Amino acid sequence: MGKLTNFLILICVIVFLIEIYYNFSINIFNEYGFSLQNLSLGKFWVFITSIFLHAEPVHLILNLLALFFFGRVVEKQLGKRKFLLVFFASAFLGDLAILILITFGLTSAVIPTIGISAAVFGLMGTAMLIKPLEFVFHPYLIPVPLILVALIYTLYNIGEFLLFVTTGATSNISYASHIGGLIFGMYYGIQQEGGKKGVIILLFILFLLVLVPILWNYLALLDIFNYVNVIVGIFK
Repeated sequence: MGKLTNFLILICVIVFLIEIYYNFSINIFNEYGFSLQNLSLGKFWVFITSIFLHAEPVHLILNLLALFFFGRVVEKQLGKRKFLLVFFASAFLGDLAILILITFGLTSAVIPTIGISAAVFGLMGTAMLIKPLEFVFHPYLIPVPLILVALIYTLYNIGEFLLFVTTGATSNISYASHIGGLIFGMYYGIQQEGGKKGVIILLFILFLLVLVPILWNYLALLDIFNYVNVIVGIFK
């Protein structure tokens, strides 16, 4: 169970050790990270290599924890081939989202993007549709329904992306690629669940998207069960 998920985690760890050996040389990120400049130079391998690079230990650990929990759900429910499809297609859609931002002048064509985040968001999007009530211990050591964790991730990233677009704020996190991966993951999850069931689950998710912020504020006032704030605090 979860053999491919564990294998991908191992690859990320090995690549990170190589980065440490080379003292996080900027040349590694410039050569193997995803950017329009690299594509224009014919470095098409960056579609793959950029996925497994990480900038710092916290970046790596948070991504691998998410991959462990969401990836294992998708791999167990859909099998290895579909798991790999979601993983890589979500990563590629994340890259496409970056290219769209570059086209509109909202991000740099030179600065490389790295990390497994877009693929993880895709797996999360699929997992929240095929197994919404699966309990996970991510990212805090309290059992939480997968759909709740996924919605918190989704709300936070949409909010930060809108802030980025509307205010011109800078960030070293590629929220657009996260959303690109999430869109594919949710689309694929709907396909797997079938049209009617997928739409029902999607409507339920939309309902929770409205309910979660209200519940969030209510729990904050009570100052109990505040794992929601702990989860979000990790990303600040």
